[in-house]
Amino acid sequence: MTAASSRYICVLSDATGATAQRIVRAALAQFGGREMVVDLVSEVTTVEEIRRAVKKTAKLRGLIAYTLVETGLRSEIASLANEAGVATVDLLGPLMSALGDHLTAEPAHKPGLFRQPGEEHYQRLEAVSYAVRHDDGQCLHELPTADIVIVGPSRTAKTPISVYLAHTRGLKVANVPLALGLEPPEELKALPPRQVVGLTMNANVLSRIREERLKQMGSPDIEYAGLDHVKRELERCHEVYRRPPAWAVIDVTGKSIEEIAGSICAAAVGGAARG
Repeated sequence: MTAASSRYICVLSDATGATAQRIVRAALAQFGGREMVVDLVSEVTTVEEIRRAVKKTAKLRGLIAYTLVETGLRSEIASLANEAGVATVDLLGPLMSALGDHLTAEPAHKPGLFRQPGEEHYQRLEAVSYAVRHDDGQCLHELPTADIVIVGPSRTAKTPISVYLAHTRGLKVANVPLALGLEPPEELKALPPRQVVGLTMNANVLSRIREERLKQMGSPDIEYAGLDHVKRELERCHEVYRRPPAWAVIDVTGKSIEEIAGSICAAAVGGAARG
């Protein structure tokens, strides 16, 4: 095998594969920082997934490092890799066997039992980054990747709620503003209805919040904070919310971020499932 053809390593795992990937990269650090393609194939549960990984690795003349706790899958990868002439490294099997002998016990052979404390932390960091990138109607083409999409008029706390849900629950949250005179983005219409949650607020309260914001900014825009304008904008938002298929609506008046977040998670499929 030439140097040019030995740059590919497939990391195969029946869980997230994060631990296996770190082990491989830690080992690679001992080889002078060579450029390698480390391809992670995670959540593997079928022989067909293993077969595809072996086929790709054989084509690239690479190596497979794997962590599979289920005995049948470990046997399959050994057999398929041997047939294809692919070198493999079982990162977990020998250790489980040794521990079984030492503890005189049989392992559970259930994937995903171990989760490093750091994984949840990194998931939440990623979710916060997602919330920032998808704040205030940015990256609309990526809305289908969100767990929850929050829509509503300006100053109804869409941004802090999005960041709170990302930080505390690891949810990918996007928010999209609705304004008087502007049609909602077409991308919203293609989303499953329970993925979207609309926010509303008492008109008098929202008007006062906007007035305060204008004072802070030194802006003379009176219409934006005017009560009549706010009422018309809220009416328009509710018209949008009621369009088939209707979205869940949360009144945020006088509520804490924590309360609002809980209501959103109860209303949205993504949040309810993961929160």
